[in-house]
Amino acid sequence: MAKTALKPKEWTPRGPFSLGVKAGNMIFIAGQIPQDNDGNPFAPGDVKEQTRVVIGKIKTILAEGGMTLDDVVSTTVYLQSLADYDEMNEVYSSMFKPEYPARATIRADLAGKGLLVEISAIAVKG
Repeated sequence: MAKTALKPKEWTPRGPFSLGVKAGNMIFIAGQIPQDNDGNPFAPGDVKEQTRVVIGKIKTILAEGGMTLDDVVSTTVYLQSLADYDEMNEVYSSMFKPEYPARATIRADLAGKGLLVEISAIAVKG
């Protein structure tokens, strides 16, 4: 099966990976973090704004592959601190619509100063 790397003009990966890969009717999105293209964090200390930025990046990558947030079937949310769960969830639930994607939420040491949240996703166009 052919695969296509998704490369939105707005975002540049900061390592040897694709931001998203389209294979058939599916898109696999790498963990997105709230950093600009120079590696600076957006809104340090504000998990709500960082969550908005990350889901916005996911939305942009999906659009590059002809999909929307409505096509997301699964996400994995990584939080620097589980104390941020409720605030992250408030934004997450406002940006994704019911029926919500399946989801795992994990506490993790995130790779970057000032990062509070990272989200990966899988989307399917049915």
